[in-house]
Amino acid sequence: MLAPSAACVKHETAVETQPVTDKLAAYWTCAVTFASDGSGPDANEAFTFVPWVESRMRERGVFEPLGRDEAAEAEVIVRIAAEQSGESTVSVRAQILDNHSKTSLGELEAFARIVPDADGGDASESPRFVALRSAVSQILETLREKRRVSTEQARHAPPPPPAPPKLPDGPPVAGSAVCLTECHPPASSTSSHDEQYRVASGINPTMKDLRDCLDRIGAQLVNPAVLLRFSPDGQLRHMRVDVGGYEQNECIQQVRARSVRSVWTSRASLLRCEYRCTVS
Repeated sequence: MLAPSAACVKHETAVETQPVTDKLAAYWTCAVTFASDGSGPDANEAFTFVPWVESRMRERGVFEPLGRDEAAEAEVIVRIAAEQSGESTVSVRAQILDNHSKTSLGELEAFARIVPDADGGDASESPRFVALRSAVSQILETLREKRRVSTEQARHAPPPPPAPPKLPDGPPVAGSAVCLTECHPPASSTSSHDEQYRVASGINPTMKDLRDCLDRIGAQLVNPAVLLRFSPDGQLRHMRVDVGGYEQNECIQQVRARSVRSVWTSRASLLRCEYRCTVS
């Protein structure tokens, strides 16, 4: 039974009931499940709530939600459970599980008050639904910060041993700098060096365009990265751009809108590609 905490409600901050792993950056895709105590007026609450959670999770860069038919391929499962206390408070607990090892990666809990006349800007939404959104937003904000810290730590970690052949890009962006696109799978996945090199070669023009955009807006210290998700037939299904908070810049949006060609794999997979420039 989830007991509401006055402190949690007051500060509107998610609490780690089980510490969240500091290796969160190693995971990229997720599947979301939702369990309700049945107190809501809408018997089909999950059909509306889960898509909302997935869209916010994607927007905030926490995880990339996979479709219902791809849930088995997800790296983590996010199990969300909601429970209402009386007429005034809703509590939400989110458990993060490694989908392959089934081990827990952490658990968070958040509370929100149910305001009788709240509609969240949409009269069709019940006050309970608005409260659920508020509680989950607290959880996602905490996870986003956890992921940011984890990513920063990973970026400053000692570089891994050389893997696939380097892919030089020319001409250099400045002086004697040499720029390379490298692709690698998340910690929970595997792929061959040949496939990583092939994808890096195909995505290289897009990476260079992202680099050019960042240079023009004064973000020279940001290394552009993309997360590529491929379907079972090897076709590119989704590309998520990671440019350190500049994702909404017009130039970046234009690059994202272009179709990426000559990028494929031999099976369903996930690859993260980074574009780095070094002075030779």
